[in-house]
Amino acid sequence: MICFPTQPPFNPLRLASNYRDYYGDPHAKFTALTDQICNSNCYIPRIFHAPDTPTENLGVEANDFLEYALTLPVGSFILGFLHAFTSLGSVNTTDPPVQSGFRIMITDVKANYKFFNKPVPEAYFLNDVPSANPSSPLSATSLYVLNQTPRLLPAPYPVVAPGVFKIEFWNLLNETNVYCRMSFLVAVPDV
Repeated sequence: MICFPTQPPFNPLRLASNYRDYYGDPHAKFTALTDQICNSNCYIPRIFHAPDTPTENLGVEANDFLEYALTLPVGSFILGFLHAFTSLGSVNTTDPPVQSGFRIMITDVKANYKFFNKPVPEAYFLNDVPSANPSSPLSATSLYVLNQTPRLLPAPYPVVAPGVFKIEFWNLLNETNVYCRMSFLVAVPDV
């Protein structure tokens, strides 16, 4: 019988396409903060979606608002966010500024702690260059990040009881936006 460890022997965040260990690189610094969590063999990396997968494609009506409650396992750590595209199509996807189709606010319900001072545009969560491949099916409609990497938090955020986070989306489009969603990279206790 071959047994595979549930935890990799190194921090998998070091495999991100934007990881460069040089002076001033924030991704390398933030990754180092997660080393103890990864090396403890007590946590498993998981991705949580807000809204959850069965309801994420229902969309938010034109210029409307969606509030979603995301429940994470108590004792976990939120490490960062995964978001690889903009929900607003643009004529030329290789030129900035990148346009956002929604704004988001994340609040820890128990501590009433807001992750940001004000709702943040979707484009903030992109952390790579747009695809320069004109034959890409997404090249004419949206900015597409070829090698998705997480946008790490400056420090792992602990999840305390009850583990509920309020996720608020504001649709900036004049039409229904089915791409109002965010994925969370979370270290979950291995019990």
